[in-house]
Amino acid sequence: MRAALLYAPGDLRVEDVPRPEPGPGDVLVQIDVALTDGTDLKTFRRGHPLLARETPAPFGHEFCGIVDGRRVVAANSAPCGTCDGCARGEQCRDLSFLAGAYADWLLVPERIADVNLHEVPPGVLPEVAAMVEPLACCLRGVERAGIAAGDTVAILGAGPIGLMLAACVADAGGWPVVVGGRPERRELVELFGATSGPGTGADIVFEAVGSDTAWIDAVELARPGGTVVFFGGLPLDARPPVNAYRLHYEELTLRGSFHHTPSTVRAALGFLASGAYPWEQLVTHRVLLDDLPALLADPPPELLKAAVVP
Repeated sequence: MRAALLYAPGDLRVEDVPRPEPGPGDVLVQIDVALTDGTDLKTFRRGHPLLARETPAPFGHEFCGIVDGRRVVAANSAPCGTCDGCARGEQCRDLSFLAGAYADWLLVPERIADVNLHEVPPGVLPEVAAMVEPLACCLRGVERAGIAAGDTVAILGAGPIGLMLAACVADAGGWPVVVGGRPERRELVELFGATSGPGTGADIVFEAVGSDTAWIDAVELARPGGTVVFFGGLPLDARPPVNAYRLHYEELTLRGSFHHTPSTVRAALGFLASGAYPWEQLVTHRVLLDDLPALLADPPPELLKAAVVP
């Protein structure tokens, strides 16, 4: 089969590789479509401590595929259920990750298939269903933020994650305000339940850019006593300076949010199937698998998500 493998930052190759053989409980999925996302672009540029541990690394984690004639999706990890994090109801400390969706076939291991492999509801486009993993992460981020009805929520970033967060915030009863973004992205803001604006004095702020500058800006936007949720990941060596005066004297709450849970994966699939928002508009490009390296090396400015087909 054909598959994309990441050999090093900036070195992505589409090669012939053996088709994986499923063991007991594993599920072999024929890929219908895989989606690019910001995590993939960051991994392509600088690597990733969890999704690209080995070299060459299988690549891609948002997908919709076919098993026995049925369309399915799967989140890209599953909790172990036995670690301290799971025991406390927190993030699992021993997540098993799934990558390799940029390929003809993908093996979903038993641990993930048992809890996070789901059949796609009728009528849901495959490229929409493939958004289940990032949307599940956004739903968990909103849970961690503790949004109350009427809260003003600033969201730094007008990319797919920022727009998904806006929809999740609006669904939770908050008032999302998307900060920044290119003009063509701001045109989508209202379609996802938000307004554009400066976001100053927000009750809750989401950082959804993944840069040192955005982390610093997020802290400055929160009102005294407000909450900041750091959603965008940074490199291992990043050390963004935090405004210690505001943190201490204005009693800000700073909180990280990473990944999803089985419950938010199920909720995300239902949210996508509801048609409440025009999820399909987040897919702006469609490319063949062989064209993926060139797309990531020089992404067009208007790119939100690309549908990658084998």
